[in-house]
Amino acid sequence: MAPLKRSEVPQEQVWNLTDIFRNVSEFDGALESLKSAAEALSSHKDTLGGGEAGLLSFLRARDEVLALTARITSFASLNFSEDGSDASNQSLMARAQSAAHLVQTTLTTLVNTYLSLPEESLRRYAHSDGPLRAYRQYLLELVEVKAHKLTAEAESALAAVAESLNAPSNLYRNTTGGDLRCGTVLDEEGNEFLVTPFSVMVRAETSHDGAFRKRAYDALTNGLKAYHNTLGVSLSTEIKKNVSLAKLRGYASTAEMLLHESDVTGFPSDNIPVSFFERVPGIILKELAPHMQRYARLRAKAWGVPKIRFCDVKAPLVDTSSVKISFSEVEKIIPAAVSVMGDEYRSIIEQAFEEKWIYSGDNLGALQGAYCNPVPDVHPYVFDPYHGILYDMFTLVHELGHAAHGVYMSKQVQQNRMSSRLFVEAPSTFNEHLLGRYLRETGSSETRLRTACAQLFTFHHNFVTHLIEGELLRRLYLLADSGAAITTAVLDKTQLEILQEFWGETVELDDGAALTWMRQAHYYSGLYPYTYSVGLTASTALAVRLEQGEDITKTWIEVLKAGGSKHALDLFRDAGIEMDSDTPYKEAVAYVGRLIDELEAEFV
Repeated sequence: MAPLKRSEVPQEQVWNLTDIFRNVSEFDGALESLKSAAEALSSHKDTLGGGEAGLLSFLRARDEVLALTARITSFASLNFSEDGSDASNQSLMARAQSAAHLVQTTLTTLVNTYLSLPEESLRRYAHSDGPLRAYRQYLLELVEVKAHKLTAEAESALAAVAESLNAPSNLYRNTTGGDLRCGTVLDEEGNEFLVTPFSVMVRAETSHDGAFRKRAYDALTNGLKAYHNTLGVSLSTEIKKNVSLAKLRGYASTAEMLLHESDVTGFPSDNIPVSFFERVPGIILKELAPHMQRYARLRAKAWGVPKIRFCDVKAPLVDTSSVKISFSEVEKIIPAAVSVMGDEYRSIIEQAFEEKWIYSGDNLGALQGAYCNPVPDVHPYVFDPYHGILYDMFTLVHELGHAAHGVYMSKQVQQNRMSSRLFVEAPSTFNEHLLGRYLRETGSSETRLRTACAQLFTFHHNFVTHLIEGELLRRLYLLADSGAAITTAVLDKTQLEILQEFWGETVELDDGAALTWMRQAHYYSGLYPYTYSVGLTASTALAVRLEQGEDITKTWIEVLKAGGSKHALDLFRDAGIEMDSDTPYKEAVAYVGRLIDELEAEFV
């Protein structure tokens, strides 16, 4: 079957974006309102140092502007996700980005005015017990970044070119979403399969059919090669940009800046030391490698080959893709799986299905990836092309974990409706644990084996794929900080070295393995990839406690409701997890080992 055009996607597979704006005319009206609101913000410049009342007035007005900006950019990006090749969707994105740029410029000026106050004043505001208390975490972050702020003129100049500074990321997304064409191959059943980085990751790489995996992998590799140097320059430019900004701001390293930087438009800072960032791959990659090499050898033995290929590293030991799960079945399974968290939690998940928060279709021009986008004063939206296999259900329950988190955070002030990247993947991966727990408890022995393989894919995705992404970024930024040129050849070489270190002699690495850095947009989001492993580590600790009979529901939901009002490490502590110690990471790796033990007991 040929790939669908957007107009051919069945209505039951699309979301209802009219909850945001009923039509483009309403979107245009919101753009005009945003411009007026951004201009009105400037009136707060003279009152920011005049006491708590003036600062509170600004922060509340800022919240309103941030919320409206988020609705506008969400409407545009959600349409663009459906079909990035559509000219009208490209126009929506361009207009939304331009408006967001105006807001960012205005906020930069105002925040710089605030940061020009004495540090004593900033700390006094941050520790206020009055209405400003709701903004304490954000104000504390501003205190931390004060030392790295440039002059007002320099900050304004950077804000003026912010849109251009995002060019590498935009180039990557437009290249892979709009221009990249890898063609189609035949899947396990002889149907045409559209090859994209995302479809290979969630569908082909997890297929039980080795011939299909190889066909899709080769098609993807060949498609990427056509953009090898283009995307090499794109990523190199992104790295050089961040290195330059870190030096301008006086950080000791680029990693330090990326871990402490607060987004002027609202995204909270991780604000953690580089040593914390380095601890995560230092523990997990080192201690997980023997387990994953053991799993690689187990599959090689079961398949009767000397060693598995790189296109096989995510493949399950048992067939998990030939058993199809309809979307109507998923609508029943997922709410049942999360019901252990109580009626309110389950109701949120059911609402997502009933009120069309989900885009499950797949078509030409669609974004390559899955994500959740909470829209202020509306509800979250989930983009997740669904193909009817077990892994798709795990991906969907993951994104619905983000959605539930978004709903719980919605009672916070706008600034706190986003949590830091260090925390954000815990709610989503915890949902995956809930699904795995449910399938194990209610399914047959075959279902339990398939579920173990699916859970290993989750750990592979977060502890191997994303953590290797984080390790690659760590090494590249160290090279760039030292003045080394980051060329396409360096990207390939560094990527291959990390893979060789992790897999040892258990995996046959080919030329396509060196191109792994071309397959994911995460490299344009600071050091974000490593946070997936932090989130999964925390959710694994919660899942083990749940399995042991502990009632964690009330505590966890209260943590979700806190949103960005607290630092991520404090949120984890509130949930009873000390994420700044080695213990939870070692326990999570041991959990992976037990899953592999379970499979070895069946096949050795």
